[in-house]
Amino acid sequence: MSDLVLLLWLLLGLVGLELVRPFFKSIRDVTGIILFPLLVFVLLLVGQYVYGFRPELVPFELFIFFLTLFRIPKLVSLLQRLRIDDDKRPSIIACLIGIVLLAITGTIGIRFSPTQDYLASRNKGGYETSVVKNTDTEEEYFIRTYRQFSENTRGTIFMIPPISGSVEVVDSICSLLYSNGFTVITFSQPGLDVPAYDIRNKPIVPSITNIANYFVSFIAGVQYKTPNQYARALEAKRKQAIEYLVAHLEYPGPLYLVAYGAGGAAAIMYVAQHDDSPVVGLINIEGPLYSVLDFKDGDASTGFKNLIQKVIPQSQKHIGAVPELTKPLLVLVSDSVKVSEQRDGRYASLVRIIHQAKAPALLVALTGAGPFDYSDVTIQYPIYSAMLGGKGNRVQSVGYYVESTAALIHNFIYSLEKRDTDSNCKEEAACSLLPVSGDVYVEYNGYLPHYNPQEVSGK
Repeated sequence: MSDLVLLLWLLLGLVGLELVRPFFKSIRDVTGIILFPLLVFVLLLVGQYVYGFRPELVPFELFIFFLTLFRIPKLVSLLQRLRIDDDKRPSIIACLIGIVLLAITGTIGIRFSPTQDYLASRNKGGYETSVVKNTDTEEEYFIRTYRQFSENTRGTIFMIPPISGSVEVVDSICSLLYSNGFTVITFSQPGLDVPAYDIRNKPIVPSITNIANYFVSFIAGVQYKTPNQYARALEAKRKQAIEYLVAHLEYPGPLYLVAYGAGGAAAIMYVAQHDDSPVVGLINIEGPLYSVLDFKDGDASTGFKNLIQKVIPQSQKHIGAVPELTKPLLVLVSDSVKVSEQRDGRYASLVRIIHQAKAPALLVALTGAGPFDYSDVTIQYPIYSAMLGGKGNRVQSVGYYVESTAALIHNFIYSLEKRDTDSNCKEEAACSLLPVSGDVYVEYNGYLPHYNPQEVSGK
């Protein structure tokens, strides 16, 4: 049991004691108990600072906030040293409602608390940190490097993290790939990531605008015009970062791109537009292309009607031309891609890219996987996985999706190394397919000379 769960049990006990105080004569006159909700609320705020933002605690915090507001008159009376005697006729219904809400919000907080024991048990490779600054745009990038010092390194994986969570939610993936012989480089981007992490691994609080733009683009970026414009801006900033860092960082080849979300879309556009880049393989993780979506233009209007048209999103018209990739591509998505509504909606651009590619291209989904399950989010923030899970039977084993994601990436790269006569992997005993348990959905294009698409799942 983590210390966060122990703290939550303590807070639940304090609030529960305050709720039942009027019904027990032995504690009815202990008026100081009325302060407990206020004390718990303050401790929750401190906990959010110490542990970072914990979404599973939000319902409990809201309940405590309104309970504290409801108790303000009694707190004022207590502070004025007046006798509090309205609890002599307590409301059983109000008490029951409070206990039910306490039980529900407390259960959510405990059930979806992070499994810190698993994260602490990982055999993580130590990483180095540095800062790279693009003097042309004044953009700063905080770099993490999981470095292999062996001359026989299998190459470099450049990991573009998700905007939400940044480098902290790919740490286990990076560590697992590092342990399999790769140098792994990732970065955090201030002004874009929610939050970014500096060179001392301290979070940089994002602006409200950045948070709002990200969530709006994630929720509705493939359906509506205005959120799509936000998503395009995220893609553009990620693409700018990829272009600069690939050109200016030092790393042993070959180079593989692993990119999440808007970074995945940006990586596809980068590879398609730079045939001479050092990238030999690309892994896109939940990164639909927002920039290829066309939307209907609104009628030319003025005044209030024009304002309404700008505020109300416009419907998607069609998917424009998608880039044709000439380098191998692996796409990891939620298994909801097997549902026609999602396949023809959120993932339509990726499906089209897979089948138009001029190189081996695969689309893979783990059973029960949601859009956040291919990163540490599934361990650090289990409530997101519960809210946005896949359609298949979810694997409950702690770490399954993180370990399977690393295995899928590794196996895809291994399948490319086998085709490369100069690969450093050929003489390494550790170079072999990693097993991936559970049901794995694999879809691939017809470009298969000397390539077995089933290898990605360890077969």
